[in-house]
Amino acid sequence: MFYMSSGNDIPIDPDGSSSPIPDIDLSSILGNTLLIGIAIVVIAAPVVGFMAWEPVEEGNVKVVKKWGAASGTVFEPGAHFINPVSQSTVSLSTRPQAYTMSSQQGDGNRENTDDAITVLTEDGLRVDIDITIRYRVDSAEAVNFYKNYRGTDAAEQRLIRPSIRSVLRTEAGRLPVTEIYTGEGQTKLKAAAQETLQQDFNEDGLILETVQIRNVNLPQEYAQSVEQKEITKQRKQQKENELEVEKLEADRKRIEAEGQAEANRILSESLDQNVLTEKYIEKLNETDTVYIPVGGEGYPQFVRNIEGGSGQNSGQNTAQSTNSGSTNQSAA
Repeated sequence: MFYMSSGNDIPIDPDGSSSPIPDIDLSSILGNTLLIGIAIVVIAAPVVGFMAWEPVEEGNVKVVKKWGAASGTVFEPGAHFINPVSQSTVSLSTRPQAYTMSSQQGDGNRENTDDAITVLTEDGLRVDIDITIRYRVDSAEAVNFYKNYRGTDAAEQRLIRPSIRSVLRTEAGRLPVTEIYTGEGQTKLKAAAQETLQQDFNEDGLILETVQIRNVNLPQEYAQSVEQKEITKQRKQQKENELEVEKLEADRKRIEAEGQAEANRILSESLDQNVLTEKYIEKLNETDTVYIPVGGEGYPQFVRNIEGGSGQNSGQNTAQSTNSGSTNQSAA
């Protein structure tokens, strides 16, 4: 049984003994608390630092959010820090992107699907168009883009896809089928698509790089007709080319013949009997065998032509020529 006394009496244990209350060392408690606090800081500092560290890789930007909403701050590539308690970031790629709609399975963004844009031409013919849009996020407008789309997938489905389908169908309806598959027709489709997308992109933080009309797929029957027409055209062109070559060859031969005839005419006019006789005499010295043309009266023709008659001088010349010929033959 316990007996308690009032005032400053010392408590009595059940066995009748008494013990004093031990003194508390406040300095020791404060020291231990300080050590624990320092340990917590040492442990937490790297964790907090790691959570606050926000590096941004090349080709990307990060939109800073505060309490879950875009704050308007954008981190460019490099090292950055945030308040991990109230802030967070979302990474956006600023590298070029490509969105393709194609009839070839596995070629477009929707795999294993014929995703070409089907349009009606001015004359009511259905045509499929394959197209690629190349674009990128504007880093200066990254906050605006993030607020509207959050990412490129949503932008492709909500902006690019419906816009390009609409503009191509409108523009294709102004073109006949005979023009839409030509280079001129595809240029018109591309220009219309770029103009429309450029306006939409400027409002939503995107940069349009280019629009590529990759292919215009005509209906099978019409494609065969166009192909046959092209083959006929090529054959006709080939025949025309062959005729042109033949004509050029005939002109060449005609010009060559005219040139040869003119040369013969000039030569004929320049060669009189005296010139021929002189050339004949010159040739006598170049050969051992001499053939002397004889006229109707037995005189060498060139002698009669030179002397102009068959008198005594002609006879003497004939004798000399005969002797000379005999001598040449004997020498031979």
